Amino acid sequence: MARFKTRLKIFKGMPDLTPFINVVFLLLLFFMLSSSFVQISGIKINVPQTTEGENETGAEKLIISVDKTNRFFFNDEPLESDWRKLKDKLQLFTSKSNARTVIIVADKETSYGEIVKLMSLARSMNLNVYAATVPEAKKEQITEDAATE
Repeated sequence: MARFKTRLKIFKGMPDLTPFINVVFLLLLFFMLSSSFVQISGIKINVPQTTEGENETGAEKLIISVDKTNRFFFNDEPLESDWRKLKDKLQLFTSKSNARTVIIVADKETSYGEIVKLMSLARSMNLNVYAATVPEAKKEQITEDAATE
């Protein structure tokens, strides 16, 4: 019975973590790029609270923001309460895009009549209308963040 001598030596050191770290960074990059990003407006609006959770809709959105002085913005572009311009912008955007969802982000001090006009305008164009709200827990965090600014 012949015995062969092996040339393998047992390595008793720290494992090389570089490939593991590379895989983790690639996974992180993949998940960041494949997730949907929420477009946040630069307009300061105090959104009313709701007890329900957030509603997720499609990726392409039409956002109409209304501040407390009843000025409105279409995708952050000021329209100075010009209803004809808003209707033209909505028609132009919906003709070029497949988006059928309008999100109304209105300050809680905005008059109810303005919001109803916006909703009826969007519905007359066969668009789905959603009103943006903030759950109570997030509302507390937002107010704390605003206080630190």
